[in-house]
Amino acid sequence: MSETSSESRTKKVSEFDDGRRRPVYSWKKSFSDWWRQSWSSDYTDSKVESRLLSFLPFWPLPDSTRTAKFIDTDIGNGEHVHEFYIENTATPENGSSALPNQIDDLVIVHGYAASLGLFFENFDTFSSVPGIKVHAIDLPGFGLSSRPSFPRYPCETKEDIYKIEDWFIDRLEEWRKRRGISRFILVGHSFGGYLSCAYARKYNKVISDDSSRRLIDKLVLLSPVGVERSKHSLLQTVPLSSAQVSDDERSAENKQDPSVPYQNEVLADQQSIIEGNETTPTNHPGSATVEQENFGSDTFRWLWNHHISPFSIIRKAGPLRSKWISGWTGHRFSHIYFEDPERYQHIHDYFYRIFNGAGSGEYAITRVLAPVGLARLPLLDRCPEAFVKMQLPTLWLYGSKDWMNENAGEEMTKEINRVADSKGQKPLAQFGIISNAGHHLYLDNPKEFGKIFLDFLGK
Repeated sequence: MSETSSESRTKKVSEFDDGRRRPVYSWKKSFSDWWRQSWSSDYTDSKVESRLLSFLPFWPLPDSTRTAKFIDTDIGNGEHVHEFYIENTATPENGSSALPNQIDDLVIVHGYAASLGLFFENFDTFSSVPGIKVHAIDLPGFGLSSRPSFPRYPCETKEDIYKIEDWFIDRLEEWRKRRGISRFILVGHSFGGYLSCAYARKYNKVISDDSSRRLIDKLVLLSPVGVERSKHSLLQTVPLSSAQVSDDERSAENKQDPSVPYQNEVLADQQSIIEGNETTPTNHPGSATVEQENFGSDTFRWLWNHHISPFSIIRKAGPLRSKWISGWTGHRFSHIYFEDPERYQHIHDYFYRIFNGAGSGEYAITRVLAPVGLARLPLLDRCPEAFVKMQLPTLWLYGSKDWMNENAGEEMTKEINRVADSKGQKPLAQFGIISNAGHHLYLDNPKEFGKIFLDFLGK
């Protein structure tokens, strides 16, 4: 695991300014994509998703030890959660379970506006453990899961934010029950990491038949959003602990205006789609509270405050869609394009359909986060005490070129371990940096990520 000092990390090269060569997607090809995606029976959601994953050694046909299938689990009210399920049928090394503590199930949750397909470089590693069962899901309101109309929740109080979080995590819990998953390891990326923390706080209960075990055995956070404290926090009065700032410190922090370049999750990748260029994010200071604001324009703030999604523009763009979407796929998967153009096209086709799905879960982001991309209920003020009380091991990973505030993640691990130490417990949280990787660290450096990930799982 590559770990560097906060000082050296402030000098990092952004993944949006690392000199990578990007393919050019023609307008003619964009029009052809629109025609095929609109009228060809060969471009359904299921066929496009299947082609994306067709390079895996166990899909669509199984290999000697692994089988895979897509499952749409009914969660009630006419809704379903879409899942790519992989099972390694080999006998576990210990003869009883795939992972320590009698764990067989691994649940993977993607980030904002993404989908399970982004983990295509990791499924082989995830499923390499004999006896493991991998559940990669599309969050409710995203990907190929149901996309019901998202309620117009306010976001003025902490109770408002809890309702928004519950919209996702209650559905996730219903999916877990209907899939019969008793105990598992939970992995969340970006907004999925934020929701995974919210899910753990609400549902990581003691198993009824074993008071020493809880629902979630370990929690892995991949460049999660919403960790740092800021003046936008609705948690003005939080019970104090040795791992939390005082009311005076929090008040001082809340007078500051953070500048996390969250446009690179919501817009910079998507902004390059809409405006035809890319924005180089400003590196944040080496702190869990960012102190200056240079984030976006008044127009961006207006769109954010009115809960207007950039994807609503794409959905109405007709033949222009594919060209705009190529601004993201061309950046994110440029290396694949130059190595294997056909495989790149499968990836592009998949995200064409994902980005053009009905607007739903995407409308939550502007409610749980302030216009500068900071959580209205910061995880730093919600998780340390709760995770120590649960005795929940956590791993916090970031990319070396990540635009997310990794300093806040490092502070989180320190605060968790400080609380644990005050209660006479061993350290529960680990922190690490994946080299040569950006925000999608599992995608940019899957080999290094896979090793660290399996080590944390005990394999």
